[in-house]
Amino acid sequence: MDDGVVTQDNGDGTDSLRLAIVDVALPGSSGFAVEVHVNGTEMTSPRGGLGMDPYDLLIPANMLLATPVPRSVQIARCKCGDNGCAWINVTITRDGGVVRWEWASGTPKTFSFAAERYDAEVDRAADDHSWETAERTVGRLVLSHVDRDALGSHGLAVDWAGNNLYHPDQFCVALRLGNDYQIFVDVPWRDRGSEELATDVCETLARGPEEWRARWSAIRPANQEPPQIASASWRREPL
Repeated sequence: MDDGVVTQDNGDGTDSLRLAIVDVALPGSSGFAVEVHVNGTEMTSPRGGLGMDPYDLLIPANMLLATPVPRSVQIARCKCGDNGCAWINVTITRDGGVVRWEWASGTPKTFSFAAERYDAEVDRAADDHSWETAERTVGRLVLSHVDRDALGSHGLAVDWAGNNLYHPDQFCVALRLGNDYQIFVDVPWRDRGSEELATDVCETLARGPEEWRARWSAIRPANQEPPQIASASWRREPL
């Protein structure tokens, strides 16, 4: 079977890896994707449709870091932007001076990267913020610095962060309360820079649910009452 990938000899028999973050059009919105190039061939588009969003692959945790313990990592999603309707996974393993990628499907071979060059490339991609819009910079700072332990004490986990779709002058953090509710906390931009707004967002979330002016939505239709952590200022998000 021809996998369409050119074999590249780096002088030591290993393959080469390059990561690129590109602007992509998604249904109803814009977005970004991490392209994976192996030996000069872009691997995510033909095999999954679209690379992963940087928030899912590089921020706040670099999922491409290699350890001796094998780890399955999703590197491609459906071209519609949904991570769950089509995907490609690779198993990443560090073995001495080599990092190996074993593809779950679509490419019947294992790629071997020189560990030193591999580490340098995945670190470079994670540290490169030149692609970011102001909104994405806020998102990165919030996802990296929000107090997840404090949120977890209320049963909350961060779902996503970005501008409010209908009110882009508001930055929104979506939180999930178990499998029952999604909660949205908005913080206004007010002509502030990304770092100042990100600090305000993190400080707002740190105050706790009783201090938020939040919106809530029931994940399960049977839930007609607001979550128990809701304060009087919370309102239901219209469907």
